[in-house]
Amino acid sequence: MLRTGAFLKIGVIAPAVMVADVAIAQRLFPGFDAGAQFISELGGPAAPMPAVFNIGMIIAGIAGLFAGAGFTHALEHAGGRRVVSAFAGLFVALTGLGAVFAGIFHWPDPMHRACGVGLAIQFAPLFTAWALWGKPGHQRLANFSLGWFLGLLLVFALLTGVWNVRTGHDVGYWQRGHAFLGLLWLAVAAWTLEKGWREALTAELEAASA
Repeated sequence: MLRTGAFLKIGVIAPAVMVADVAIAQRLFPGFDAGAQFISELGGPAAPMPAVFNIGMIIAGIAGLFAGAGFTHALEHAGGRRVVSAFAGLFVALTGLGAVFAGIFHWPDPMHRACGVGLAIQFAPLFTAWALWGKPGHQRLANFSLGWFLGLLLVFALLTGVWNVRTGHDVGYWQRGHAFLGLLWLAVAAWTLEKGWREALTAELEAASA
């Protein structure tokens, strides 16, 4: 049970590691155009120090895999919906797996496309809301997650070219926006679940010792 809390803490840290990795790699890439270029190019052959981006992605991705396990156990414990909780944790874990693939298969390697599984973060808030819906003490996180899912869906639609809002000169910003919003939700949800998990564990220990 203690491992679940530790995995959720990793879920809070992993997004910060990923954002810091991108920021550092971009700073080490003179002339990089964050609007017109994709994030993956920070680990490509044109980057002066691609290992910074690639190794950072692998580390953050492995952390995401652990976070997925933490989400599964914490959501099932909180809401009792085993299958839905498992899917929520799976989508978080797939986000981590996508980062691992991005670090191992460097752009423009055709296998780099495997990092697309990281888009599973799109559905993690929806299934988290489903797992917690109607459960006392967790409705705020459920409402937050459902609203966040709808916001992510809108940003993803714009990223893929709906309504022709996106251009060739700002696709990188849309990509970063979607990724940042997904990671921000992950950090907030992991922190909230870890807090609830800790409180529930404390209550169970006190009840057992009474």
